[in-house]
Amino acid sequence: MRRRKRSWHTLAGSAPPGWLEPILRPIERLDRWRRRINPIRRGGLLGLERVRFRGEPVRLRDGTLVKAGDLIGELHFDNRRARELAAPGWQSAGIREARLDLAVLAAWSKRQPVARRPVAYHAETLLGAFARRAGFEVRVAPNDFMHRLRAWYLRALLARWSPQGRARLDRGHRAARLSVLWLSEGSLRDLYGATKRRNAGQVPSQ
Repeated sequence: MRRRKRSWHTLAGSAPPGWLEPILRPIERLDRWRRRINPIRRGGLLGLERVRFRGEPVRLRDGTLVKAGDLIGELHFDNRRARELAAPGWQSAGIREARLDLAVLAAWSKRQPVARRPVAYHAETLLGAFARRAGFEVRVAPNDFMHRLRAWYLRALLARWSPQGRARLDRGHRAARLSVLWLSEGSLRDLYGATKRRNAGQVPSQ
């Protein structure tokens, strides 16, 4: 019987096999170091990477236009912190921590000169439903090679850091589908600029 060739479309719906874990673990550490991802606040859930946008123009719902060359903030989970929060009711705890991070980020953004202030914040995640609750625009990721590969890699991280392991990939409504998140700088400040914070810390300069 002839074996069917696995396509990237099929691969995007799966997670890397367990034997790849020893290889992917140092890749994750190297990737975070290379990107210079800084924690938004001490003990928080989110980290920030500042980059220049390279894609096609993106129009956000408040009218903000993100163009190639614009400074944006890439948001990343601190997977170790996420695992600490992964207990009964972790969704509420995770959203609470993320909102505290976003309040610190809004205060930091307000202090930045216009030239150093990201026009918007972007992320890619398998947990789009939670991001929507925090105020992000959630869009379906493009069905191209790089986004399929990114989804595959993020499934590996989800399986590694979740206390449920690989079983976590089968839980939730579309839990393992890659989503693209956007939040304009203006929306960030509208949603979180007036939030009172304790132990706010500061986003480190890059």
